[in-house]
Amino acid sequence: MTNNSTVLALKYRPVNFDQLIGQELIGETIYNSIKLNKVPNAYLLTGIRGTGKTSIARIIAKVLNCKNGFENLCKDNFCENCEAITNSNHIDIFELDAASQSSVENTRELIEFSRYAPTSSKYKIYILDECHMLSKQAWASLLKTLEEPPEYLKFIFATTEIRKVPITIVSRCQRFDLSRIKSDQLFQFIKKITEKEKGRVTDEALKLIVKLSEGSVRDALSLLDRGLLSSTMPRVVTNAKIALIDREIEIKKTEIDANIQIKTPDQMQGFLDQDDQLPYVYGKGNQYKANNANAAWLASNVG
Repeated sequence: MTNNSTVLALKYRPVNFDQLIGQELIGETIYNSIKLNKVPNAYLLTGIRGTGKTSIARIIAKVLNCKNGFENLCKDNFCENCEAITNSNHIDIFELDAASQSSVENTRELIEFSRYAPTSSKYKIYILDECHMLSKQAWASLLKTLEEPPEYLKFIFATTEIRKVPITIVSRCQRFDLSRIKSDQLFQFIKKITEKEKGRVTDEALKLIVKLSEGSVRDALSLLDRGLLSSTMPRVVTNAKIALIDREIEIKKTEIDANIQIKTPDQMQGFLDQDDQLPYVYGKGNQYKANNANAAWLASNVG
C-alpha cells in the first residue's frame, strides 16, 4: 500500500496481488497466466466502482515489466519501473480516460503510437479506464490491432458497464468479472485501517460504513475518512451516521426506480428478503418516487 496521500482510498490502494481485497482468485489466475507465459493480448476487467479494476491493471503492468524479473517481483522496495507505474508516470504505460478521449481520432493516435517499441520496459501497455465510453467508430478502429498486436503491446480495459462494450471486443479479451467485496472482509479491512490511523470508531459505525458502501472498497474508505474527522468516540458514531444516512438518501433514492421492477407486493417482499438488496430500501418508501401502479403500497409497506 502506498503512503503518499492523506486520502485513505489512495493511501491504502493495493500495489501487488497479495494486497487485493476480495479478488484473490482473479489475482491468482492472472498471476498464473503470466507465470506460464500465456499472457493474452488484452484483459477486460469489469465490476462496480471501487472493486479494484484500475489497481489490478497497474499490478498487471508491474508484473509484466518488473526489472527484477517474474521470480523476484517487487514487494516493498520497488524497482524503477514498478515505482513509476505505481505513480502513473511510466513512459511505456499509458492510462487513458476513455470518457474524455472517446473519439476515433484519439484511437487512431493510440494505434499510430503503438507501432513504436517500448523505451525502457519489455511491454508497452495501454490501460483504458471506463472503456464503455468509446464511440462505435473508435472500437471498430481498434479491432485489427487488438486481434493481432505487436508482441510487445498489451491492452487492459476497465469498465463498470460491460453491456456497452461491443461483443467483438469482449471476444478478443480475457474477461474478469470483479465481485462486490464481502461484508465481513470489508469490515475487517477498514477496522485494521482505523487502528493504523489511530482512529476511534465503534464497530457499530464501521458496520454502517460497510453496509452503505455496498461492496465497494473505495466507497468504504471515503466514508471512513469522514468518520475519522471526529475527535471523540460519541461524535464518531453520531457524525458517521449523519454523514452516511445523508449520503444514502441522496444516492439511493433514485436507484430503487432505476434498478427494481416491482409490480406486486409479493415481488417487493421477495426483494426485501435478499440481504444484499437491503441498502436500497434503507429509508422509508415515501422517500422514493414509484413509477408503477403499486406506489401507494410501496410507500406504506417499506421502512
